[in-house]
Amino acid sequence: MICFINRSTVDYDVRLHKYVQACKETKTPYFVIGWDRLLNAKFVDEHEYQMKKYLPYAQGKKIWPSIKWFCFIWYYLIKNFRKYKVIHACNMENVLFTLPFKLLGKKIVFDIYDSKIIQIEKKLASIVDCLILPAEKRLEQIGVDKSSLKRFLEIENVPTFNISLKPVEGLKREKIYLSYVGVFQKEIRGIENLVYMVLQDERFVLDIAGVGDDLDRMIQNAAAKCERIHYLGKVQYSEALEIMNNSDFIVALYYPYMSNHIYAAPNKSYEALFLQTPIITSKGTLVGDKVLMSDTGYVVDDTIEGLSRLFDNVNTDEFRKRYLIKCQNCSRLWKEVYADYKTKKIEGEYLKTISGFANRLGKNSNL
Repeated sequence: MICFINRSTVDYDVRLHKYVQACKETKTPYFVIGWDRLLNAKFVDEHEYQMKKYLPYAQGKKIWPSIKWFCFIWYYLIKNFRKYKVIHACNMENVLFTLPFKLLGKKIVFDIYDSKIIQIEKKLASIVDCLILPAEKRLEQIGVDKSSLKRFLEIENVPTFNISLKPVEGLKREKIYLSYVGVFQKEIRGIENLVYMVLQDERFVLDIAGVGDDLDRMIQNAAAKCERIHYLGKVQYSEALEIMNNSDFIVALYYPYMSNHIYAAPNKSYEALFLQTPIITSKGTLVGDKVLMSDTGYVVDDTIEGLSRLFDNVNTDEFRKRYLIKCQNCSRLWKEVYADYKTKKIEGEYLKTISGFANRLGKNSNL
């Protein structure tokens, strides 16, 4: 049995949801220790233990809630001790909490979503039984040589989808529709520049959803002033896909002066491929380099001028021709590389690795 641990819930964490779905489809036993941080989880997995303590994602780590979370994890790890053989912990703090269980014979999988304290992550990578990253290039970020690891898996942030796609029409509407769906972070995700550009330019309609850093207040005020800005709050993943599916461009900026953003490997880059919709992202980042290589979107400077400049020639035949080519490239890349990614990578390589751990622990393993 696998125990998944993250400071989130299965319905909120797209990456965790993929692992859980793979377990369900392959009848691999599992349970989840999660945290309903907004006290609004709509979906409760039958094998999920949820801690109910309000702590919005943008507020980061706080001492007393973190202590409660530590106790919550240990309670269920001890309660179910004889059931599981592998602990799959997402991000650094959760791995730190579970290390004593490695001394008691459990295998530890360290899945790094976002790097935080690189020196600690580097040390943990050498201790755990398997390190997972969404991009192999991020080994550079934490300063780890792949050959020094006991086991390494690259599992990209490729979501699974259940949505009907819109036909690709190629900027035929009167307005240019932009979408942003995700966590709001001040100054480093280009949200303020995006909203300001739409306020000043009547060519655009912006559908924007998310919460964080009090930016929702700023966006609500902008939406009250401008009928072309639609603020949709926090949405479920199915709603997020519908919002992006209705747009001409998916905005996913990661300003590289935030060092973590250089190695960003966001869901949105794969959602854009599936939705056949060009992405707008940041120059000097891993996702930006991939977009340039595959010609599936646009890469801009981290200024409002850089963002606005992209649309200087949007009404020309050449721009619209290139736009359609980018849409086609998105569709082709999705079908050729990522359409069956979950089956090959998670249900295949990942679960095979976990089964290997269980087999080495003995025939009486519960996995």
